[in-house]
Amino acid sequence: MDPTTLAGYALLYMAAIAGIVVLLLPILILFLLLLLVTGVIGIVLLAVKTLAVGLIRGITALFTSLRDRHRPRSHGDELVPH
Repeated sequence: MDPTTLAGYALLYMAAIAGIVVLLLPILILFLLLLLVTGVIGIVLLAVKTLAVGLIRGITALFTSLRDRHRPRSHGDELVPH
């Protein structure tokens, strides 16, 4: 085979690969954007869960402190030193 023919085949091969990449580029961009949106949604859900747990802990601490404040104390509730 002639070197010019081989070079032509190589150029056509690279052009075909470049054309396929260009044709698949919108699908790749869409896939990457979908992955990005999924990651953002995961981070937002993690933040919402963290805020919900903090809010629930704060509310339970508030009610616990209110319950303990209004409950009559007896000597049996306290720890005995030994």
